[in-house]
Amino acid sequence: MFVLSGGAVRGAAQVGMLREVLTAGIVPDAVVAVSAGALNGLPIANDPSLAQVEVLEELWRGVADNPPIRGGTLRTIVSILRSRPGFDTGERLRELIEDNVPVADLGDTLLPIHVGTTAASTGRLCWWTDGPAVDILCASAAIPGVFPAVPLTDGDLHLDGGVLSNLPLRHAVTLSPTRMVVFDVAADFLPPEKQTALTLMLTGFRAATAELTRQEWIDVPADIEVMHIKLVDPGGGLDLDFGDTESLLGDGAAAARAAIAASGWLSPD
Repeated sequence: MFVLSGGAVRGAAQVGMLREVLTAGIVPDAVVAVSAGALNGLPIANDPSLAQVEVLEELWRGVADNPPIRGGTLRTIVSILRSRPGFDTGERLRELIEDNVPVADLGDTLLPIHVGTTAASTGRLCWWTDGPAVDILCASAAIPGVFPAVPLTDGDLHLDGGVLSNLPLRHAVTLSPTRMVVFDVAADFLPPEKQTALTLMLTGFRAATAELTRQEWIDVPADIEVMHIKLVDPGGGLDLDFGDTESLLGDGAAAARAAIAASGWLSPD
């Protein structure tokens, strides 16, 4: 089973990781993912191949040239003053997903995929194995305050699944896997170097998700073999700088090679 964390722009590193893991002949029988991990995980659940990884690589490079998040201090201030539900409308993100999603319904992928979202009215973590793929992916990636919540078929508004499970280990464990490859690009908790409303908001979000992740690791049974591929976080930035995409692809690949070598999963020949 492949388990893919959230991590905003750091999701690019998961693509480098996926290339190395699939090249090593390690393939999933199911995918569990949230947020940016869901954007990568759905195409892999539908086609767990190196050809699909190449498609994802080009997609992330294109995102670096045309980011799905509109920037600008003035735009942010105006959004707040006008009581908008997010700093960004989410339109570019939706267009990106619509143009690249391989299936209309989550249930139509080759391998089962479980995508997590957070229900806004109840704070409940919801797992989707079928339903409208574009809407569910938009919801799972809807960082609170950055993107507006997304209405789903249960009648509720939904936000980023990473709010409650940024590394969805507990749900993965409920599916009784014998092996898990964990593609962990969630940032470590570090206080912001520059204190602004946005950095403090996202730092608070990161602190909460980091503690939840520590608790989820405790619940992983010892008899499940885990390959934990973790991206090093040297700077603790906001994970919204798409100019880092190319280096993240390489960093993810390097992290995966090291994890594969240390795992003992491959035969010597």
